[in-house]
Amino acid sequence: MSEASVTKEIVERLAELGDLPHIPDALIRLEKLLSDDSNADIDEIVNLIAMDSRLTAGIIFMANTAKYSLGTQINDLFEAVIRIGLQDVRMLAYAISYQQSFKRKPPFSEERFMQQAMLSALIGQNLAEVCHLNEGEAFLAGLLRDIGVYLLALESRDKYQEVLTKVDFNILKLPVHENKAFGTYHALMSARLLQLWNFSQEVIMGVAYHHIPDKVKGGFSSYAYLTYLTEIGAFKLGVDNGIGEIPPEYWPKVEEKMNVALEKLKVTPEHFQSVLEKSFAEFNHLSPIDSDN
Repeated sequence: MSEASVTKEIVERLAELGDLPHIPDALIRLEKLLSDDSNADIDEIVNLIAMDSRLTAGIIFMANTAKYSLGTQINDLFEAVIRIGLQDVRMLAYAISYQQSFKRKPPFSEERFMQQAMLSALIGQNLAEVCHLNEGEAFLAGLLRDIGVYLLALESRDKYQEVLTKVDFNILKLPVHENKAFGTYHALMSARLLQLWNFSQEVIMGVAYHHIPDKVKGGFSSYAYLTYLTEIGAFKLGVDNGIGEIPPEYWPKVEEKMNVALEKLKVTPEHFQSVLEKSFAEFNHLSPIDSDN
């Protein structure tokens, strides 16, 4: 059976069991409203977010982080949306929903997994600005590229635990051992779910090919290379995903592949380093401000 067939079968089985993560209705409607933010009605957006208590709490929380704070704490959703801005509200709404999509505890550190996802998303957003690609789509590609890891762990926790044992915290071995155990691997699982969620082709193809960006066809290579760099960038900053890291002896070859990706995107290594530093600073600022200040 082909990887695509296996992927489709696993996703359908998880859906039948009710284990497949889903996008909240409020977020689906929010996405439609924000598809053209030039005509978006702030009151309507706030009312939609208010329909979901988790989104509401998350957006207010994010408005009070150092990244967005103006030095004063706020508790009003309307003020939070204004402070963050519509583009970032869209991206953060997905990040908040993603963090709450884990229905069962995975056999790896959920906290570290989500931390790397968020850092990768920020790298994607900042790198897209340099490459003149869509920043929102790049953010989502970096954020959701590895959700397939969680889907495979849902399919069989024991089997995925065996994969992790064989990987032995070397992240470069993960796709091979996933394929041996499941007949598919996490990038294809991620892309299949995003297809069901009606994400753009740029995000879907960027995620599907982020381990093999040189293989992508149909004009999506920029997003595949960018998504690859969001992952490598996070590891380069020393933030692992709770599943593995890149061992020191593998970095010379990884650097070669990374430089090819940068060349394809017409980004210099120095400029990429500045993107990483900016993203890491933003990542470290995603914590609440001190309300006493």
